[in-house]
Amino acid sequence: MAKSCRAVLLTIVTLWSVQSLAQTSPPASDAALSDTEFSKDSENPVTRQITLPLRYEADFDNGEDKATKHQFQISQAVVPFDLSADWALITRTKLPIIVQPPRKSGDHWATGLGNGYTTFFLSPAFGRGFYWGAGPLLYYPATSSSVGVTEWGSGPSVAFLKKDEGPWVLGAVINNIWSFGGPPTSNRTNSMLINPIVSYHFGNGWAVGSSPNITTNWIASGAKWTVPTGGSFSKTVELGAQPVKFALESYYNAIRPASGNDTWLLQFTVTFVFPR
Repeated sequence: MAKSCRAVLLTIVTLWSVQSLAQTSPPASDAALSDTEFSKDSENPVTRQITLPLRYEADFDNGEDKATKHQFQISQAVVPFDLSADWALITRTKLPIIVQPPRKSGDHWATGLGNGYTTFFLSPAFGRGFYWGAGPLLYYPATSSSVGVTEWGSGPSVAFLKKDEGPWVLGAVINNIWSFGGPPTSNRTNSMLINPIVSYHFGNGWAVGSSPNITTNWIASGAKWTVPTGGSFSKTVELGAQPVKFALESYYNAIRPASGNDTWLLQFTVTFVFPR
């Protein structure tokens, strides 16, 4: 399992490096983008910019002792590949490192690479306004069952986003993941993600929004849905010539499988935007 995870990481880093080296200098139109436009681009799941979001997440009241679960992750990093003048392949990758409290009595703290995935969106060329993409995703196994599902998986995904010169950005990402291969054990997944994207941009890089991860576990024996409510505020700045977005988010799990556990979470994200 460790070898497969190292292979996944090496493949992603190699693709990222090749694509980054292939970039030319950003055109004048991109170089002149405002902090607000960079902020909007960082929210677009099928953006033509390269984005690298680095996130820390604290999940409170987790496990037997209601301790804090820690996650350090590459959170949906985007690398676009131009296929032609009309189409592009947009890769979007999540890779989490998890520090997991004991799930039940007798368990111990565990640390490892959790379930990440890369989505491969086929997306058409478009002007300002409406953006969309669709394609499969590849779901990576966790390094141990203490921090996730230890089987590979896949499934369909679709994304769309509406943004223009106005202050609002509206969109969503939806996918469903099934495990495949391996023995028919209970350590598998059949889950759906609905990730709405809503934000309002005030100008000068300031914005508020909400983008909760609404999930359902179709094979859970009891309650299946987790529905967070909450929001974020963010500020995008340029450090030298590098656009960087800082965001703080908090969500309360209004609907959750266990009433006393996983009550709320806090996220801090730093997103680097690399104009093409």
